[in-house]
Amino acid sequence: MCGIAGTTAKNDQALLSGAVSQLSHRGPDGQGIWIDPDNRCAMGATRLATTDLSDAGAQPIKSADGRFVLAFNGYIAGHRGMFKALVKEGVLPRSHNDAELVLYLLIRAIAADGDVASALAQLSGQYALALWDRDQARLYLARDPLGIKPLYVMNRPDGHLVFASEISALSAFGPLQRDEKVQTEYFAHLFVPSPATGMTDVALLPSGRVLLWQDGHVTNGQISHPAKQKTPVLGQERKQTDPVAKLHDAVWQSVGDALDADCSVGTLVSGGLDSAGVAAMASAIARERGQLPPVGFVMGFANPVLDETIAAKKLAAHLGQEIHVVLAPEKPHEIFDELQKTLHSIGAPFGNPSVVLMRRLSRVVGGHTKVCLSGDGGDELFGGYPRYQGARLFDQYWRFVPVSVRRMIAGMVGRNGPRNMARFLEGGQGDARRAFEVWNNRCAVPELKAGLVKDTQDVDRTGGLAALMMAFDRDVTLPGNQLMMSDRMGMAFGVEYRLPLLGHDVVRAAAGIETKQHLRRGGKDIWRAVVAPYLPKEHINLPKIGFNPPTSDWLAKVCRHVWGDAETICTALFDGFDVPKDRRAVYWQRAISGRAPDVALTLWALMVWQMWSNDGSVKRQRVLAQQSFPRSSARIIAPAS
Repeated sequence: MCGIAGTTAKNDQALLSGAVSQLSHRGPDGQGIWIDPDNRCAMGATRLATTDLSDAGAQPIKSADGRFVLAFNGYIAGHRGMFKALVKEGVLPRSHNDAELVLYLLIRAIAADGDVASALAQLSGQYALALWDRDQARLYLARDPLGIKPLYVMNRPDGHLVFASEISALSAFGPLQRDEKVQTEYFAHLFVPSPATGMTDVALLPSGRVLLWQDGHVTNGQISHPAKQKTPVLGQERKQTDPVAKLHDAVWQSVGDALDADCSVGTLVSGGLDSAGVAAMASAIARERGQLPPVGFVMGFANPVLDETIAAKKLAAHLGQEIHVVLAPEKPHEIFDELQKTLHSIGAPFGNPSVVLMRRLSRVVGGHTKVCLSGDGGDELFGGYPRYQGARLFDQYWRFVPVSVRRMIAGMVGRNGPRNMARFLEGGQGDARRAFEVWNNRCAVPELKAGLVKDTQDVDRTGGLAALMMAFDRDVTLPGNQLMMSDRMGMAFGVEYRLPLLGHDVVRAAAGIETKQHLRRGGKDIWRAVVAPYLPKEHINLPKIGFNPPTSDWLAKVCRHVWGDAETICTALFDGFDVPKDRRAVYWQRAISGRAPDVALTLWALMVWQMWSNDGSVKRQRVLAQQSFPRSSARIIAPAS
């Protein structure tokens, strides 16, 4: 993995080194800058060496004839086998780095028909790249179709542009201006959906987009999504018709590819099925290869309701893994300090408090390994979220109940009923589109006027509400939320998180299974059958906990730490929002009660918005001007015996 940056403007070239330096955490193993002799383009890269650790893998990388220059951030699954195929065709690579493979494939595509998007659609992996064609003075920018790796583009004078892996690097080219128009969608999603970023004139390249720049003009292409492709990557046909066998083979291959690195590899471990399943397969594959199982990492909590360490340790013992338990932060100043740093890394408001855990975890992972396998994507692909069951119930039964009856029942239960039931009834009072809007909107404070990003998919054409919600989470929520956390928090400490469940054959296999099959027996029915042979029997049926902190407790701690008493907290939290004073106090008390998790999450997002609006300071000059706090540090429990 790497950090990449570049510009098409001659006047910006002197600033490029500053941008690259700001990405040094993404690539601590080397830096390189290339400038077009004709001053039409410049690009740089910082390198995290995971394949081909020699200088032959340095970037940016040039073609043999000097026509093409590539800056590549990513990982290509199965790249060694593809190199062998190229060698048989007479190509003599200078390295075995996957960036060079991508360079060859793009050169071939441009020479054949110029269809870069189709060439990239044949690759499974995670990437963002920039390719400069000196002969045509063309710049290609591309991002993988699942949105795993980021690429930000900022408009410059006279039609020029600059690009970088993180927003903070773009500040090297000039001041960035906040765009508060993202407020509506931020509060609904808890993140800013692409292409918006929260900064004016800065866009996050949408997933799968290929941008072609030439002489100030931009055209766009689109890499086909693997869920919409009918043939496997590189034409590798799969014989199985049984969905369990087909999904198993796809995941097994994807995990095996992800383990292929020229450095040590670790895995995340949990009490759930996704990371646990990946860790179990990784351990089995390692043993087949005569290697030790990869080291495991799990987040530990003082609250036993949230803690999965006992289950993770039992699983690690079963798999023969060494395991490290990383303690979640508990003290207010630790949580606040970590949160400020996450906002700097992301460069935009981000309201999921789990990002603090991900940063704490990644710091420890980075002290042991450069590559770590994760189970990101399992809930979205295999039907793991409870709201999918609500959507399935709506599809099969609830939509046939007269609307007047549904509204009457919702009024009788109200907001005081069980959380999931109340939310189901609230959203289920109209058609499927209304249910979709209500169930996906994370905002519990109506005065914030939150609204989802526009979605044009038709419920009927996507196979029903449950299928639509799974696809929306896969294509919008996953890249904006979990994948954002994995990339920024991992790369903050030089960790490349590889996500085998998002291998293209896996995504394709999961999409080929009917939604109702995924959702049988409470969800993840097919995935549970896939991983059952690798996990202890008692692990298969453990209740879902998830990677979530005690939000209400954290909210109370941080707000009191920053602002003090409840009145000051409410004034600061709702500053700039039209929420009556008495309602502010009600929301605050509900949020910290521990009985209204949706309200707690919304107020956490509101606190983050205020931090972001004040450059990460939460108006510290009001309360904290005379205080200073120690820097937080990760604590590690000794590896389990």
